[in-house]
Amino acid sequence: MSTPRSKSSHANMSFTGLSTDRLAHLDPRLRELAAADAHERIRMVQKDLFIEHDVSRYLNDQLDALMCEPRHGRMPCLLIAGNAGMGKTAQLHRFQRRYPDSPVEGGGRSRPIVIANMPPEPTRVTLEFALLEALDAPGLSRNRSVDRAGVIRRILVAHRTRCLVVDETQHLCHSRARDRAVVLDALKAFSTTCQINIICAGTPAVVREFQADPQLERRFSVTQLPEWSSGPSLQRFLQTYERARPLQQASGLAEPAMIRAILAEAGGTTHRIVQCLNAAAVVAIHEGIECITPELLPVYRTHPRRVLTAKRAAKIDIEPTADDPQRTSTEMELQSQEMPA
Repeated sequence: MSTPRSKSSHANMSFTGLSTDRLAHLDPRLRELAAADAHERIRMVQKDLFIEHDVSRYLNDQLDALMCEPRHGRMPCLLIAGNAGMGKTAQLHRFQRRYPDSPVEGGGRSRPIVIANMPPEPTRVTLEFALLEALDAPGLSRNRSVDRAGVIRRILVAHRTRCLVVDETQHLCHSRARDRAVVLDALKAFSTTCQINIICAGTPAVVREFQADPQLERRFSVTQLPEWSSGPSLQRFLQTYERARPLQQASGLAEPAMIRAILAEAGGTTHRIVQCLNAAAVVAIHEGIECITPELLPVYRTHPRRVLTAKRAAKIDIEPTADDPQRTSTEMELQSQEMPA
């Protein structure tokens, strides 16, 4: 393993002491941050990072196309399928942030995109409860005499909702056949009566549940999020990740040997790859190594105390933010692209 340098030696370096050539591996917005103290840089590594790569860009285009669809009686719908940790939820919340709520004349507000989670035990009733919760009307679910489906339709129309997103739809795989059919019919009915797009997301196992019904199969197109494998797309993803982490030395993450080491350690799941690299980055900063090395890749698994020590030294707040547990206080977005020669 590389021998750590003195932490004080790099923490006190001025930006002028770090040449532009030495920091060419970083995004220009982060080159000045590379001279900050170790604690600040570790906190930055822990912030949310969204890298728009080849597949996410394609999915983004599909989502935007749905938002441009005029209202009619048979709205197109989309099923996003991918293993856990491939970034489905992050992509959907980013989609929602790009079309934010806004006030409308005469009071009220427009909610172009509403996101709900499929309940763990899906039935028509539990789905309606989940949708009312997402629509900020949970109190209406307590009254059994209320036509919950009717209330949901009226709220969706009043909010001028264009897309209803239902995440975690793989829960349908564990429900009874009749409950599953009723839930899917309910989603289809909301799409038809409210003239909105339905976007569902779940693991690949749920695809067969949608394809079992010919009407749903015709209405829902399916986009698969494949796991990462060695190739140009992963190379660009790792190059972009390296640009976004304020390490003072290049790590060469897109080199073939590093790609093989990353896939061997983290597999092809986006979450595990980023988790592995983030842990290696905070240790590299804390211990003065200043680059991610093959020896650091398994540190989150083999030496979690080193990762914990680095985070504690940086006084990282591990609690989710109160306004949105899905995000930390800031988020950086970068487009995946080729590194300059």
